[in-house]
Amino acid sequence: MRAANRFKVQVIPFTNGMIAFCGPTTPAPTICVHLSRMNRVLNIDEDNLCATLEAFADYGQLHAEAMKVGLWNGGSPLATTLCKMSSQTAFAGIWQTDLKYGTLTRNIISTKVVLPTGELLVTGSEAVSGVDDFWEYGPGPDLAHLPFFANAAYGIATKMMWQLFPIPWGSQSIWAYYNDFKTPLIAVREFMRREIGKGVSIIDLWTHSAYFSETIDESRILAKMAPKIFLGLSIEGTERTVAYQTKIASQIITESGGRIAPPELVECYRGHEVNSTGWQQSNSPRILKHLGRTLAAGTYLAVNVYEEFSDRMEKILLHDLEGEIDGYWNHPEPGFGEYAGGPQTYLCQFGHTNGAIEYIFAWDHRHHKNTQNMVRIATEIKKVPDAMGAGPLVLGRDGSLPKIMGTNYDVARKLKSLLDPENIMSPGIAFLQ
Repeated sequence: MRAANRFKVQVIPFTNGMIAFCGPTTPAPTICVHLSRMNRVLNIDEDNLCATLEAFADYGQLHAEAMKVGLWNGGSPLATTLCKMSSQTAFAGIWQTDLKYGTLTRNIISTKVVLPTGELLVTGSEAVSGVDDFWEYGPGPDLAHLPFFANAAYGIATKMMWQLFPIPWGSQSIWAYYNDFKTPLIAVREFMRREIGKGVSIIDLWTHSAYFSETIDESRILAKMAPKIFLGLSIEGTERTVAYQTKIASQIITESGGRIAPPELVECYRGHEVNSTGWQQSNSPRILKHLGRTLAAGTYLAVNVYEEFSDRMEKILLHDLEGEIDGYWNHPEPGFGEYAGGPQTYLCQFGHTNGAIEYIFAWDHRHHKNTQNMVRIATEIKKVPDAMGAGPLVLGRDGSLPKIMGTNYDVARKLKSLLDPENIMSPGIAFLQ
């Protein structure tokens, strides 16, 4: 890094592709640093409930080592097969669908980062020389999450300390049916107020059908039979905690107009958040297989404006682009003339009525008109989160970021200029030139 900084050579860290490899933005010489050999879980600290690991270690490794001593990482095990810690944390941790544990990056206790100048930045309690015990927030500014703000724009993480949690004694999934998108949001807000549950998700019928089906025909059959909206809630804790929260959650769902699915149907809802201890999302391959081509606009918003977000999306797809989209809206039959869309929300955190919401638009592979208009459709639906002043799910090279993030983006740019004065680290990938 010192040599690259001295001779102004671009450096782009690379993991396994979860972060898009955008490549250099100028014809300047570039060094690509692959982190695959930094793949060890170095230590599990049972007493202080934390783990020390290298940046390329994945969730599967961490989960396996932690469970040997009765601990776990508290989040979604999506990364077991799809990505490494370094890329997942840079991805803002959106897949950790947790009320209870917060976003993935909140579980980072400390980091060691090689800055573009070659200096070593140590954050958190590890920054204090001679301290062997760790606490969540060390002395000085909280810079533990800094390297993961913008796809390695600040440096290369070599080591991080990760918070662990006791494995819950019991767990339970609840699924409920709703006829519209507004009423389950009432239940979600009440879950947050009452601190009920570990994770929550709201899914429209088309997305739900694609997630839970093994074949495309099964997906269509389920779509014919399904209610418009599904709410999934995960509960964990002691047996008494699970029993109590299940009772309260059932009352909240019923009072908000939902119908609770019987246990045998919950058991059928495989492949998504059925495993409430893991509360996993491993859905993308099925979406692509069953729905064909997909576009999604996702953002962070307060729960009370989710309905507005969904309404704006449907107005664009059903009215503004009416002559440019081919097919029958949410039609459950195979063949030509088929496209679907609907909202999905997840990642609601205790203490905040914030979460992530996306609107998925999908169409049959044979819809040539929709495929030809893909860029036009994507451009239009992207205007909704921009207009609502929402934060993006991920940080990347996006012209709307300065407007969306405002002062935060300006501060991040200033930090970038201080830590990387020659702008050699991932230039143009995380911050606009």
